Amino acid sequence: MTDPSAADILREVMRLQDQVTDDRGEALHADQLSAAVRDGIRAAVSDPELWAAATAAIQKKAASEAGGWLFGGLRTIVSRIAWVCVIGMAVYLVGGWGALAALVKGSAHG
Repeated sequence: MTDPSAADILREVMRLQDQVTDDRGEALHADQLSAAVRDGIRAAVSDPELWAAATAAIQKKAASEAGGWLFGGLRTIVSRIAWVCVIGMAVYLVGGWGALAALVKGSAHG
């Protein structure tokens, strides 16, 4: 579903205005329309399902916009950390703390 344009919204407001005029025999005044819009906004904002849907939509959009490079970068960092741990563990198992310390010192100076 696409977002409505300003013209679509105005057409719907005018349709509702005409419907109210037909039902009541009189047009809504600006203050009545303003109060109705204000009450509608309050009702929408206080609806927890609206906030849950908005949060889900924002998260989905953020993931699709930033997902490729952000999550790819995080995956790369986690992968490199995992390899450092694997190499460190292998050096420790083969040569103990001394070998691990020599590896860390060597990589710090290199």
